[in-house]
Amino acid sequence: MAFTAAKNKRAQNLTKSKISGITAKEIPAKKRYNDVETTYDRERAMKRERALFDEIIFPNGKSKAFTMSYDDGTIHDRRLVEIMNRYGIRGTFNLNAGFLGQTCWIGGLPGKLDISKIEPDEVPTLYAGHEIAGHGLNHASPTDIGSSAYFYETIEDKAALEHLTGKLVRGYAYPFGAYDEKTKNVMQLAGYHYARTVDTTRQFELPTDFLAWKGTCHHNDPQLMQLAERFCRGEHFSLHTKLFYVWGHSYEFADDDNWSCIEGLCSTLNKQGSDIWFATNIEIFDYVTAFRRLEYGAEGSLVYNPSALSVSLRRGGKTYTIAPLSTSDLDR
Repeated sequence: MAFTAAKNKRAQNLTKSKISGITAKEIPAKKRYNDVETTYDRERAMKRERALFDEIIFPNGKSKAFTMSYDDGTIHDRRLVEIMNRYGIRGTFNLNAGFLGQTCWIGGLPGKLDISKIEPDEVPTLYAGHEIAGHGLNHASPTDIGSSAYFYETIEDKAALEHLTGKLVRGYAYPFGAYDEKTKNVMQLAGYHYARTVDTTRQFELPTDFLAWKGTCHHNDPQLMQLAERFCRGEHFSLHTKLFYVWGHSYEFADDDNWSCIEGLCSTLNKQGSDIWFATNIEIFDYVTAFRRLEYGAEGSLVYNPSALSVSLRRGGKTYTIAPLSTSDLDR
């Protein structure tokens, strides 16, 4: 009787499975025949959901990143670079190749603050260890001229800077912070991968649109040091808010007589820097892009890294590093 009852029960289950168009052989052992969502399915869904919350970890296990971006290539960059190098800070300098070596003053009036440009032959040595990016050949406003004229501004600046340095110029800062969809298209055509605006967020978010990259703040922001302290403490961080980005012009320190501002910022970050990746703009672009290009298997445990960079992530309190062009099983 017990055998007959069990046989009848299996027959009932088989009938129900056929009604849904599934044969008994197609159902995994853990699957309950009458359930639309099975234990197996739920486990797989949970794995996929965990993958959605993977946290980016920067090189060498750093959980945060800091970068700076300074425009125009004036002689005051010399002092700024010296301060940055002393504290191990790295950043990006956005240059107008058409102005290099020119003598000029604030407001164009002799006798005012000297904001003459760095000589061309000084560029490779002064900015060694930092990134050189474009800022337009002649600092023309992107939204005030046509696409063809602006393409010339960007591509000629890029060509001249690459000739000076022997390195690819892949980043940009919009002159006057002016940009629109037209200028973003020009950036791509000219071979730029990111472009910084003058918009600020007072947040630590990773950019969602690298061709309209918004910094955390200008160095003259009254909340600069408060933001630095929040950043060091990791306040209000989420999975994708861990980048502190400061921008400006080095001559502003001389004009405002506040070199102590940038000295204090660099010193503070250096002292708290055991968990901070000090990087250039392009390094951050490359790494974040590599992280976002990771490919996941159906269950979320297999992760393939198609880039040429090792990429690290944190899941469930554990940190994993996926080597270039390789697949890792995070459940092993």
